[in-house]
Amino acid sequence: MTNKTFKKTMMTAAMALTALGLTACGEESGGSAESYPEREIELTIPWSPGGGSDIEGRLVAQHTEQNLDTSFVVINSPGVGGTVGLEELAEKEANGYNIGQIHEGLLVAHHTDITTINYDTFIPIAAMSSSDQILAVPSDFEADTLEEFVAYGKENEIRFGGTVAGIPRVWVEQLGKELEINYNLVGYEGLSEAIQALSGGHIDAAIVDYSSANEFVEAGLMKFIAIGTDERVENLPDVPTFQEEGYDINMSINRGYVAPEGTDPAIIEELAAAFEATAEDQEYIEAVNNVGSSVNYMGPDAYREYLDKQNELISEIVSEISE
Repeated sequence: MTNKTFKKTMMTAAMALTALGLTACGEESGGSAESYPEREIELTIPWSPGGGSDIEGRLVAQHTEQNLDTSFVVINSPGVGGTVGLEELAEKEANGYNIGQIHEGLLVAHHTDITTINYDTFIPIAAMSSSDQILAVPSDFEADTLEEFVAYGKENEIRFGGTVAGIPRVWVEQLGKELEINYNLVGYEGLSEAIQALSGGHIDAAIVDYSSANEFVEAGLMKFIAIGTDERVENLPDVPTFQEEGYDINMSINRGYVAPEGTDPAIIEELAAAFEATAEDQEYIEAVNNVGSSVNYMGPDAYREYLDKQNELISEIVSEISE
């Protein structure tokens, strides 16, 4: 064999090995849409276990597994108003096996300079549920009605508990101004911590959701004062709305799911289709309703449009708070 032929043979072999290595890496990363999914999917929930986001996220994972023929591994990664887990997600491989849950709180954290990431750091997959928000107080709080709560707040400072870096900050500011009460915000890492503080009487009020707080109400540790919906809800028929009491206040969270930038659009579409099938499944609908929320599916385009609008609104509100 001549030296020239030997070099050509070795080059061909090296190219073949390189191609084989790239194929193996591609299979290992699982980034191909053609064979997706081939293994379990990691779902990052950037909040502690037990809160509304965790409860609803696990329902989504549980009911979507059958539509993707794979399993979800739920990872709770709380910290700094839900931003730690999402900052970690942004750095993970964009292969379809790393997704995460977000809601409007991320937008607040971004516009209050808690984090540089925002919803547009990711690719939206779908929104899945909407959670109505309720004003709650300890069971021994001297106000039983919204009218009494407002009267108390005009004479005393009401200590709200909530995530300073998240959407509760916006809600508390809205409540304080609309109700014309004296108030301040005591910071907690997440809703579950604020509820624990509220049930122990360490704060005066918190904005909660049904799934996180109802067991505390049933245990006699707290009570609901008003709900931020247009009309009374079926599972809380005795709780009045702010609207019927004369206050223009609506409060809700839309929880959705995103993937790191660079994830194959075909994989995004496959995930969105699986989520849509879940949203239409009666068992999932009943499970979400049982925790006091409602199904509110939005596909990738509709969810991005919703987040665009919310981002503009929250930016304006935060600017007003900062003035």
